[in-house]
Amino acid sequence: MRHLLRMLALSAALLGVSEAATALTTTAANLRRQPDTTSRILGVVPGNTLLLVACRGEWCRATHRGQAGYIARSLLRQATGSARLNGQGTVYYRSCAAMRAAGAAPIRLGKPGYRTALDRNHNSVACDSGE
Repeated sequence: MRHLLRMLALSAALLGVSEAATALTTTAANLRRQPDTTSRILGVVPGNTLLLVACRGEWCRATHRGQAGYIARSLLRQATGSARLNGQGTVYYRSCAAMRAAGAAPIRLGKPGYRTALDRNHNSVACDSGE
């Protein structure tokens, strides 16, 4: 649990000074624990996968199948324009029940609070009917 809280704090800090956009992986890309090529690989994101990313320098923060990590910016092709994030960072919902309780469900890809772990049918809409 402590590790998850640390990752969320790091995500919020990073997102607060980054740019958010959608991007496609240009090839299979390693999702890494830290923004470094020697960092542990958490998983592999298939090529041509659409992701919501927050980029800073040569690395982008992304979530794939509920796992958050970093992907080298050189392995991504921007799909939509970047938008500066400001304020308190990002919106996070632990579950669809929490999203519904906040009156925010459903949320489309690219909107604050969307994450792939809450989009079980992979239709780019988190917590829609049936999820």
